[in-house]
Amino acid sequence: MPKINKDTLKTLKNGVKVFKYENKHSYNCYFAVGTAYAKSGKKYYGLGTKNINDAIVRANAKYKEWHTTNEQKSKKFIDFDLDIAQPYLRFKIKKYKHKTHLKNNEQGERDKSKWENFLKPYFEDVNYNDTDEVERIIDDEVLSDLKDLGKTGNTINKYMSVITQMFKRAKDRGVVNVIPDTPTQRVIDTPRHPYENKELNLINRHCEELYNDKKNIFYLESKDFFNICRCAGFRPGLEVLNLRRKDFHYETDAKDPKYKILRFDVWGTKTKPKHHPIANSFFTAKIFPEILNRHKDKELTEDDYLLFPFEKNRKSLKNKTGKLFVDISKKLKLFYKDNGTRPLYAIRHTYATELYKGGASIDDIAFLMNTSERMVMSVYLGFSSQNLINVHKRVYKNSNLKVIK
Repeated sequence: MPKINKDTLKTLKNGVKVFKYENKHSYNCYFAVGTAYAKSGKKYYGLGTKNINDAIVRANAKYKEWHTTNEQKSKKFIDFDLDIAQPYLRFKIKKYKHKTHLKNNEQGERDKSKWENFLKPYFEDVNYNDTDEVERIIDDEVLSDLKDLGKTGNTINKYMSVITQMFKRAKDRGVVNVIPDTPTQRVIDTPRHPYENKELNLINRHCEELYNDKKNIFYLESKDFFNICRCAGFRPGLEVLNLRRKDFHYETDAKDPKYKILRFDVWGTKTKPKHHPIANSFFTAKIFPEILNRHKDKELTEDDYLLFPFEKNRKSLKNKTGKLFVDISKKLKLFYKDNGTRPLYAIRHTYATELYKGGASIDDIAFLMNTSERMVMSVYLGFSSQNLINVHKRVYKNSNLKVIK
C-alpha cells in the first residue's frame, strides 16, 4: 500500500482523515469502521479532487453515506472485547513481558485482570463508537461500583487508565475516532449526593408523560424499575432487572398476622451469593400491585422476568434504562449537584439516607443494603446533609464549648 504524505494529512471534526499519497496529486480519505467490518478497521475512499476544500466536502459526504447505509450492519458485528480490549491487552502483555523489574513485568497481567475480573461486563453489547454511551457507563456505572466496593481515588484512577489506554491504542489502529473522557480526580473524589424523594417523584411523572406522548410501555416499565430500585437495598441495575416472578415472597409476622412484608431473592451479588432485600411498607401496599398488573393481559409464568418480561438482553436493557434516567434527570435539571453527578446509582444513596433520617441504625442499614457499616458511613451517608446535622446534634447540642474572642 502506498505511503501517506503526512504533510497533506488533515483530521476533520468527525475523525475522518483527508490526505494525499506520496507522489500523488488527488486527495483520499479514510475513517474507522471497526475490525469486524473491515480487516484494517478503516474504510478508504478516493475523492477525485486536488482541491482541499472540495476534498473535505466529499470526505464528509462519504462518511455520512457509509454510516447511513451500514450503521445497523456495523453495530451488529461490533464486539468491544475483540475490537478494543484484547488487541490492547496482547500489546501490553508483550510489551512488559521481558522487563527486568518484577513490578513492571506484571503490568500487562494486572491490566488484564482489571478487564477480565471487573470491567468487561460493563461493555458487553455496547457500541464503542457511541462515545456518549461509553462515557455514561464509565461515569455512572463503573465509577459508582468502584466506590461501592470501597476503592480509593488512586485505585479508581488505575481502572480508568486501562479504559483510556485501550481506546488510545484502538484510535492508533483506526478502530475508533474518539477517545472517551474519563472522570477527573475532582469528580472521583466528589461524593455522590442522594436524590430527595420529591425529585424522584418528578422523574416518575416524566416517565408517565413520555408514555402518554409516545404510547410506548417501555416508559411505564422504566418507572417500575426506578421504583423497585428505591424500595429496598438493591444495587440499581442487573440485581433488579434479573428478578423473576418467582423471586419475591410475602412474609407474615406470626404474632401479628396483619403485619406483612415483601421479600426479594437476589442471586450472585457483588458481596454475597444471595441477598434478601425487603421493601418498604408503602411500596408493598401501593406500588408493587401496580407492577404485578402491568402485563395482566399476558400469560406469564414464575420463570418470566418481573420487569420488562419480553426483553431478553438484560445488559442492553440496563444501559438503556440507565441512559433514560440520566436524560430525564438532566432535562429536569436534577443531575448535577455541588460539582457532582447523580446517575441512577444515586438512588442507593437516597435509600440509605432515608433510612437514616427515619432512625435506622447503621448496622441495620448495612444489613439491608448488603454492604458494610464502614461503607454506609464513608460512601452513602458521609456527605449527606442529614448525617452532618445528626453529627452536629450529638457533638454540639449539649456541649459547653465556647469560642473566646
